[in-house]
Amino acid sequence: MAYTEQQKQDHIRELQGYLHSLSHTQNLPHVSADGFYGVQTADTVRESQKQNQLRPTGEVNSATWNAIAQAHQKELGVPTFAAVVFPIGVQSYAIGASGTEVFLIQALLMAVHTIFRSLPAVTVHGTYDDKTRHAVEQFQAFAALPTSGIVDPQTWNHLLAASETSYVPINR
Repeated sequence: MAYTEQQKQDHIRELQGYLHSLSHTQNLPHVSADGFYGVQTADTVRESQKQNQLRPTGEVNSATWNAIAQAHQKELGVPTFAAVVFPIGVQSYAIGASGTEVFLIQALLMAVHTIFRSLPAVTVHGTYDDKTRHAVEQFQAFAALPTSGIVDPQTWNHLLAASETSYVPINR
């Protein structure tokens, strides 16, 4: 099966997401995850290659991909909770949701805020409001996740991983 243009854009978007996330803690230029490998992405890759003692070509080979992916994984930590921790029968949490789970989401956002002060604080009250949505969007951007403002299983697991007390942020 041929490598499609969509697959290529998805891989570029994934790379850009990793680089964007790393640019918050490493001296890398910010890059947007748009799926197009332009000058800005090449410059950011080149800087990452320099930082990882790789030949700074601006092109992504296996060594470059692995260095960036490993740095991203080390930065965020691997989510340690399986998706089954996400409440059964619920697809996601968004504006208007309320209850214990939303209270937990807000508590996790506050725990992450204590580690990453650039992420917004929220009030923990159990109702998914605009401030909660905004904090979720900011966290998703930081974690190189799709910025929907909706807590789905992937966002939930990343919040759990980032809020763990054993999580040690790099260069914070």
